[in-house]
Amino acid sequence: MANLTTDAFNKVDKVAHNLKDKAAGAEDQLTQMTYDAGKKVGAIASDFSSAAMDYAKNGREYVKENPGKGVAMAAVAGLVTGSLLTLAMRRRH
Repeated sequence: MANLTTDAFNKVDKVAHNLKDKAAGAEDQLTQMTYDAGKKVGAIASDFSSAAMDYAKNGREYVKENPGKGVAMAAVAGLVTGSLLTLAMRRRH
């Protein structure tokens, strides 16, 4: 009887250790996947930030070279934005 109990205990202990090892491996995989995803998101954000700064720099240079066109484009952008906001506010009321 004692030998049967010891065998059963050993089997349960072995299964428990196997599950623990698998869980640890899954945790390591999840940690690595999270790290890799963070690196990719960081790279995308960096690329986006660089592109936005380039567009802003090019825009400033264009306005310096063509001040009249720059003012005209800003006025049109303001009119369009104001019109869209006015339409949106009228629909709420």
